Amino acid sequence: MAFIDWSSKNRVGITEVDNQHKKLFDLLNSLHQATVNGEEQSALGRILDELVDYTVYHFETEEKLFLEYGYPGYEDHKEVHDDLTRQAVELQEEFREGSVTISFDLLDFLNDWLVTHTTGLDQEMAMFFKGKKID
Repeated sequence: MAFIDWSSKNRVGITEVDNQHKKLFDLLNSLHQATVNGEEQSALGRILDELVDYTVYHFETEEKLFLEYGYPGYEDHKEVHDDLTRQAVELQEEFREGSVTISFDLLDFLNDWLVTHTTGLDQEMAMFFKGKKID
């Protein structure tokens, strides 16, 4: 059973964004499974790096769409992205320094962030883009 499951409630209706969301879910599931399996910190670090890097890439994709189509919630949504990026990079740096480990509390935080983001703020975005013929 997956730690975090993709469902229709996470879907925004833009294929590229939905595929990226699915990959983020997969990466978080990989990080969870590696933690459960007791894998070495170096392996956890590689997955965490991929998760952080892909999150930044994903946010850039959304923000390009916002600008291209004149999304009125751009500034607020970008502010949330910027805050989450800062938190993720800080976590990544702390992990590399050894001052933080991948814990189940941390995984729960990441799970909550991803579910909240895809079912909340990104659903507002989805309403705007509905009917814009984006695929």
